[in-house]
Amino acid sequence: MNLKTARLELLPLDPGQHAEALHTVYGNAAVMRWWTSIPTGSVAQTRQLLAEEQARPDATLWALRRADDKLVIGMAGLLGGVAIPGLTWILAEQAWGQGFATEAATAVIDYAFRHVGHDRVEAWVESTNTRSMAVCRKTGLTERGRLSQRYEHREQPHETIVFGRAKKSDPISVLHLDPVLQVADVSATVELLRTALAARVSFTVGEPADMAGLVFGPWSTGPGVRLVRRPAQECAPLEFGLDVSAGFADLYQAVAASGVTGIEPPADKPWGNREFAFRLPEGHRIVVSAPG
Repeated sequence: MNLKTARLELLPLDPGQHAEALHTVYGNAAVMRWWTSIPTGSVAQTRQLLAEEQARPDATLWALRRADDKLVIGMAGLLGGVAIPGLTWILAEQAWGQGFATEAATAVIDYAFRHVGHDRVEAWVESTNTRSMAVCRKTGLTERGRLSQRYEHREQPHETIVFGRAKKSDPISVLHLDPVLQVADVSATVELLRTALAARVSFTVGEPADMAGLVFGPWSTGPGVRLVRRPAQECAPLEFGLDVSAGFADLYQAVAASGVTGIEPPADKPWGNREFAFRLPEGHRIVVSAPG
């Protein structure tokens, strides 16, 4: 199905027909800086990449052609093989800053809601990709969460922001899911986690403290944990994970220097992450994880 905007024609992607024009996009290192793979080295490689993207289940992709001069300047569409419909777009460098990505993304969202019947769409954007973040906001997508990723061609992980937009307002909006740990001494555990993981106190209740909230990160809200004074009887140890996108080695050094017990040194896991762990005095196990 062809789509049209004020300045663009969205043509169903044909890798054989569009690879040559799109090689100026996929072969450009500046354009591919935030992409999931390295720049392609030839038209044949671009054709193969496009064919692979198009072959994923439920993928719907378009080549973006300017209406005035018929020049193909990029690609946009809905990703295949994902649990929640995902938006994708990529533009030739010379087309940046002119509103084409916003125009194309708006058309794709309208197609997803009106013609396919999707109830929501997402876009995953690297936190340093300010242009794509601006496109998300202009098309009505808002931040829904953050996660850590590492692409195969990169040595270091990066932070990804998940933007989303629902066709209708969600009846329930979950803001946080914080683990609650029972500890013998709330104040002492607060100090331990401040030292080991640079946690920040968001609130305390009681004197001495019967409850405390901790946030991992420098902002007013974010991933966190709640500590409550343990009742007289013993409680079963719990485990929770802390995913980080940067500072993994520094965190391990801080934990090792904090005096906590049960430290498990960093190790590469079969699922692709690098992890270390330690235990609180009550036996609760904290696992710190980053992409391997």
